[in-house]
Amino acid sequence: MNKMKIVGIGDFLIPEQYIKQGFRNFEEAGQQVETIQWNLKDYEELQSINLKIEVGGSEVYEPPVEIYEAVQDADMIITQFCPITKKLIDSCKNLKVIGVLRGGYENVNVAYATEKGILVFHTPGRNADAVADFTVGMLISECRNISKSYRNLKNGAWVRDYDNAATVPDLPEKTVGIIGFGAIGHKVAKRLHGFDMDILAYDPYVKEAPDYVTLVPLEELMKKSMFITLHMRLDKDTERMINGELLSMMRPDAYLINTARSGLVDEKALYQVLKEKKIAGAALDVFDVEPPTDDYPLITLPNVTVTPHLAGGTVDAFTKSPKLIADEMIHLFKKESSRYIVNKEIFEKVMGKWTLV
Repeated sequence: MNKMKIVGIGDFLIPEQYIKQGFRNFEEAGQQVETIQWNLKDYEELQSINLKIEVGGSEVYEPPVEIYEAVQDADMIITQFCPITKKLIDSCKNLKVIGVLRGGYENVNVAYATEKGILVFHTPGRNADAVADFTVGMLISECRNISKSYRNLKNGAWVRDYDNAATVPDLPEKTVGIIGFGAIGHKVAKRLHGFDMDILAYDPYVKEAPDYVTLVPLEELMKKSMFITLHMRLDKDTERMINGELLSMMRPDAYLINTARSGLVDEKALYQVLKEKKIAGAALDVFDVEPPTDDYPLITLPNVTVTPHLAGGTVDAFTKSPKLIADEMIHLFKKESSRYIVNKEIFEKVMGKWTLV
């Protein structure tokens, strides 16, 4: 392969120096690695842009001119959140590969990249440990009233009697249902297996599971589980999949945990079952509107534990992402495929046009 130019676009969470460090193997292989920082006002602006892209796709935000200038002669572009639009792709005369430093790739116009014969990589599971840890913490915090007790005590109130006082559980032998059994779902199951819980899972794309996990239909999971935790990808097939009908199947002592995407759940229906105490509670890290206002319906309920979209945010998750994807992309030098490639259908055709040296 002729010498390639790799350009990494850093942001608030994965700054350009992380990308430079992660792609050291490319430099050692004689490739040119450059980086640029996508400069935004603050983290809130980054989150605002991300939410718009999750809803509207990569074309809803136009990258600044300095990004165009930095990548115009790049063979590979590495990004976490900066959008890679049709216009940006057309401006890059040498572009062969786009790498996304997270599992989701809504910020890349994958369809157009595929049409142009450009491979798209993502980094599935890069924050799987972070989200799995957080999920277990949220589950325990809600059912044992940890965050509520903290808030009350800090405000001078000694409260020991909560709405779920009659059903506060031990975890062993309780049933947890995991909806979405990919990298994160597997890690959540492994952790909760350590609590001696009975584990059910639903995922239409998964046919096998560890011996301590039972795969079941979605309706059965909703009816049997005391705890239900969501880990599906958000797409047109899963949007609002947890609707009023499914929520009505939950046990009265059940809890819903969502550290994935708010769009998986019908928030109005969830608010109703919580307000009417048809389920015991919920623990939510994601919302349709972020940040939610003080009077946001779900925030106002006493039987809900809430956090500000923190689940995937650990230093380890951000620092290791560039190396994870670089270790996969380096296989291209040997014309080897990778499980990280999104548009695998064009791999053979693309590789046939590359010249190795």
